[in-house]
Amino acid sequence: MNKPDVSTTVTTINHRISRQFHPQSGSRYTILIVHDPYAPAFNWFLNIKHPHQNARSQPLAVLPSDLQCLEAVLKGVSEQYHFTINYRNCGNLRWPTTGRLIEQTGDL
Repeated sequence: MNKPDVSTTVTTINHRISRQFHPQSGSRYTILIVHDPYAPAFNWFLNIKHPHQNARSQPLAVLPSDLQCLEAVLKGVSEQYHFTINYRNCGNLRWPTTGRLIEQTGDL
């Protein structure tokens, strides 16, 4: 998997989020980042839960398993959208800039 251009990836993800983001009272939007050790890649999903409806998950992107790229894209997306971000299967991975462990989350 080739290294993607960060600005292009951020623009693509933000565009895909904007198509799905329709703010309503009581709606919950979260971003789920899943590390796939077999690919190796990071899969991005937008989880959406509107009141009185079933939750759904929309795929946003697949990034290579490069933590510096992940951190840069995440920073760009977080500048526009301030959603809760959940991580899965990150094990002992650490952020390159701070050295802190990537936080794991339980079931949603």
